[in-house]
Order: sequence, then C-alpha cells, then structure tokens
Amino acid sequence: MAQTEIRITNEGKAFRNEVMATHGADRLMNCYQCGTCSSDCPVAKLVPEFRPRNIARLAIYGEKDRLLSGDLVWLCAGCYTCYERCPQKVHVSEIVSALRQLALREGKIHPTIKSIVTTIPKHGYINEIGEFENEMRGEDGLPPAPTPATEEIKAIMKKTGILSRVGGE
Repeated sequence: MAQTEIRITNEGKAFRNEVMATHGADRLMNCYQCGTCSSDCPVAKLVPEFRPRNIARLAIYGEKDRLLSGDLVWLCAGCYTCYERCPQKVHVSEIVSALRQLALREGKIHPTIKSIVTTIPKHGYINEIGEFENEMRGEDGLPPAPTPATEEIKAIMKKTGILSRVGGE
C-alpha cells in the first residue's frame, strides 16, 4: 500500500498554535500517539468514532474543519481519564476544551449545548423543574427545588457574552 504524504498548511500550523496557546493544551506536541488515552476513555468505549488520540492527532495536523464541524469535540465528558493515563501528561481534555472555545468563537456550537445554555436563564437550571419534579422530590423526602434568581443568572450570562454567542439574546 502506498504511503500518503501529510502536508500541514500554514493555516493548519496557525490553528495548532492557537490551540496550544490555550491553558492546558500546551503539551499537544508531546503526544506520540500511543493510544493509552483512547483505550481508557469512557466515551470511546460507548462511541466508536470518539478517540482522544485522533483528536490530538488532528490538532497536531491543524485539521480545523474536521475538528470544529460535527459532534466530535462535544462528546468528551471532561473526566480527565486521558490525562491521568497519558505517559506524556498531554491534557487531551484541555485540548478538547480549547477546541470547544474556538468552535464557540466561530459560532459552531452543538445543538444540545445551545439548548442547555438558552434554558438556564429561563429556568435557572438546565431543565425546567415544575410541579411534577417537586412532587417526586417530596416522595424522596426532599424539599422543593429552590427558586433560582433567573434575572441575575441572565445578567451574568449576558455580561459574559455567552447568550449572544449561542443566539439566546
């Protein structure tokens, strides 16, 4: 089988440098593709396409479009198992966080995340807690869920700019 030459464009190098400039992602180039991160990743065990090793490789190659389009970077659970197991202490979970930040800056956000972010200022929680949920809490001996200060939450989210980034106002 013929080998394919990999060429990293100047744009790819710039993207890689942008990822590496994010806190925790600076050790990206230390990844030597051993696969330990993927073998222990709980998400990879459930989702065959998700491999932390591949994310690191694509970031090293500067494959911005492949990384920022689709669901890939939004699947990471952020459990840091990859970091705990990595012999090079590459923070793949921080690399994923950097990629999410870059995706957000470009307006590429997973619909589930968008839904969660736009729901929080309305209800104060990621899900609306109504009578039914409070009745279930009561059956378990819990008090009703506290009423969140939604106006304060909304003000914080507006000030940080997250709502405008996801089209929530």
